[in-house]
Amino acid sequence: MASDKAAGTFPVDQPVKALIRDHDMVRALADRYLNSDSQEVKKQAGTQILQALHMHSRLEESIFYPAVRCIDESLISHFEQDHQKVDDLVATLEGMSLDDSHSDTLMRELITAVAAHIQEEENDLFPRIEGSGVDMTPVGLQMQSFEANLVHTQAQISDGSIRRR
Repeated sequence: MASDKAAGTFPVDQPVKALIRDHDMVRALADRYLNSDSQEVKKQAGTQILQALHMHSRLEESIFYPAVRCIDESLISHFEQDHQKVDDLVATLEGMSLDDSHSDTLMRELITAVAAHIQEEENDLFPRIEGSGVDMTPVGLQMQSFEANLVHTQAQISDGSIRRR
């Protein structure tokens, strides 16, 4: 996901496509998680889901939603409330071991909430954006830059370049 975009394939003129690509990746990871009996596969897929949702949520909340709020303020407010619930579940899961017996229940709850949110975005919001005539290129450029900065920061944290104080 992020590596494709960081490599320059982020569709800046069609940022909705980038969000759908993220959705597709989360759906594939969720399928992998839900359809495996292997604790190791679930742990790996779960970790990737949490990472992907963290990045995707920051991108939508910081750049995308503010830019498209003019299309339907109440719908965007609804999506922001969805994000708060998902963000809370992500934070809870990040704070516990995915080996914990309760984590499977929470992960399934997260996957269900995210699947419903994705479907609503793709069926209700994205077609309205496409039909609005709003030039999405400036939004796409901001999203590309924001995501590249997130990826860079995560890489620095992962390799220890940024020390916690």
